Amino acid sequence: MSMRIKTILNYWLATLLALGTLGVSCIEKIEPSPSFNNRSLVVDGLITDEWAPYTIKLSRTATLGTQITDPEPGARVVVKSSEGQEYSFEESSPGLYQSNPDEFIGKTGRFYTLEITTKNGQHYLSDATLLKAVPAIDSVYFEPALRLADFSGDTITGVAILVDTHDTTNTTSYYRWDWEEAWEIKVPYPNTYDWVVWPVLIPTAERFGYEVPNNHRVERCYSTKSSSGLLLSTSVGLAQDRISKYEVTYVSTEGYKLNSLYSIQVRQYALDEKEHHYWSELKKLSESLGTLFDPQPYDLRGNMHSINDPAEPVLGYFSASAVSKKRLYIDRSELLDIKFPYSVCAQELAYVENKYVQNYIEAGYLIAALGDYGSGHYYLAPAECCDCRFHGVLEKPDFWPL
Repeated sequence: MSMRIKTILNYWLATLLALGTLGVSCIEKIEPSPSFNNRSLVVDGLITDEWAPYTIKLSRTATLGTQITDPEPGARVVVKSSEGQEYSFEESSPGLYQSNPDEFIGKTGRFYTLEITTKNGQHYLSDATLLKAVPAIDSVYFEPALRLADFSGDTITGVAILVDTHDTTNTTSYYRWDWEEAWEIKVPYPNTYDWVVWPVLIPTAERFGYEVPNNHRVERCYSTKSSSGLLLSTSVGLAQDRISKYEVTYVSTEGYKLNSLYSIQVRQYALDEKEHHYWSELKKLSESLGTLFDPQPYDLRGNMHSINDPAEPVLGYFSASAVSKKRLYIDRSELLDIKFPYSVCAQELAYVENKYVQNYIEAGYLIAALGDYGSGHYYLAPAECCDCRFHGVLEKPDFWPL
């Protein structure tokens, strides 16, 4: 399973586990079944055919109704292949176990089994999981789109990121995607000066000073974000094994994402019918807050099992799939027909007399620009409009084209 969907998994699986033990009557006293355990093991793991360390995350569910899980440290984690090889995963931090890419790269057509032995001797085993081949992504592209704001009812301009794919062999049928986006941040008023107050013997409200070049170079930064939802589709029932115009995310014109250069890399995986059913049911559960009066998929189980106690619920899924990737770049010049909101920074720009500059600095402003020579005034703006580090990091991603 992709690590990028773990933020929704633990909460809903813990809730699901509790709901699965309830009787059909909503007024009878609820008696948890003997197998219910607030400390159930949660397994989060995915192996692919990429040259990269694979991660298995182990945790224990904590209090029902919270998103809190506790890491499961000190376990022995091994992946076994259908060819007889065994690959150990070393614990890199509490509950996180990683493979060595120099020793283990998944291969399509082989079956893999995850075996876990906890430090107190509990033994868990996954079903044998086929690392399926996956077709190449045909295209990742965008289309301008309007969306409604959640609360105000106003429309938000932006772009929908869409994916097309197909399998000429008609053997995939079930698809899952995740993504990582990155964007360039150019603040409108890069700060290049610090402010020094003239020393005075008697403090006054008027504190004169002067500017000093700082050589900070904080005009351009970069930020990234990974998907956190479940992106699934199937071609079952269609004439062809083809997915068209599947929306993986929506990017609005608010903030900095589309203001300069934006990039998104989409990753595509192939699922079998059982795994697709699992994620589909989990997605339904995560998208509806649900009540006891709603139908509950109480029989939802992954592919992990307890060897010590077959009745013990084990949460999560051990996944294996080849991966297909495609990257899209969107330059601001491609969005000339899209209306962008008015800059908040432009509204906050202040023209300040020398003796009051320090007051603005202490209120969270920075020098945006020098005023006209001899005017004794300076332009100041909120720090987040002058220093890109409020929104990202200075280091450029390796894949950035400029």
